[in-house]
Amino acid sequence: MATHEWRASAVGLGLAFGSAFGVIFPLIFGFELVYGIVGGAIVGWIVGTVISFQTK
Repeated sequence: MATHEWRASAVGLGLAFGSAFGVIFPLIFGFELVYGIVGGAIVGWIVGTVISFQTK
């Protein structure tokens, strides 16, 4: 896989896994599902972006 494709995949996977965790956390902690999905996606995007920058 080319380097640029992997970097795009890291951000995409971060969004996907963050959103998935964002669905699970509201069920455990009892807050709104929408906030969990958005919060998880933001955290996943940040983690994916950091990973993609570290692999340069």
